[in-house]
Amino acid sequence: MNYIQKSYLKYNRGNGFLNSLTDALHAAPPSADVFTDKIVEGIMIQTGCAGIISTVSRNLADLNRVPNNENSLAIQEYRQALNDILISHSLVDPWQQKIKQPFLHLSFHGMKDEHYGPYGIEVGTVFGLSCSTEVKKWFTKALAQKGANLLPDINLMIDQKFSGDESITFHRHGDGDQHQGYGANFHTFQIELSRTLRKEYIIQIIELFSELLREFQLTFIKD
Repeated sequence: MNYIQKSYLKYNRGNGFLNSLTDALHAAPPSADVFTDKIVEGIMIQTGCAGIISTVSRNLADLNRVPNNENSLAIQEYRQALNDILISHSLVDPWQQKIKQPFLHLSFHGMKDEHYGPYGIEVGTVFGLSCSTEVKKWFTKALAQKGANLLPDINLMIDQKFSGDESITFHRHGDGDQHQGYGANFHTFQIELSRTLRKEYIIQIIELFSELLREFQLTFIKD
């Protein structure tokens, strides 16, 4: 996998066939969400989607937070990488700076097994602010169905303990003068995976979310 290397992250634009992005923003130690970088890279290889992986610890600059004194340069770099990906896919309207087609963004994180058991997955949307109602309904239903086929013991939760950091809503709505957001076509889901799933079922997790990216394309992208 070839990456564009930056100061705080590395990314790949993808092959342009899927309107989707996966990222692992807490991939670097210490305090890493271990194996999330491998999951993102595996999905990229399987689907050709775009991907962003952090290369600095969240202890130095947390890319999954509201911009502050510690992470502002890292957030700026992250947003530039995302914009480069969207422009390379010809998705950004040059006049309004909003994206013209539905776009799916999956941000992968790790949680301890004790939260929801060894097969726990939580999907966070900040209670629906980071995506549309239609796409949230599709995603949660498709994840439950496909997850049951691949991993029958999955314990799926939606917007409970880890409902998503406020920053994931900024891709859609913006955060004021610094970032205007890409509009209603941008849909972000924060995916929290138990350590057992990340470590022992990584092949199944990669396959599960790769299937979801393909189905999103078939369901929401009109030629």
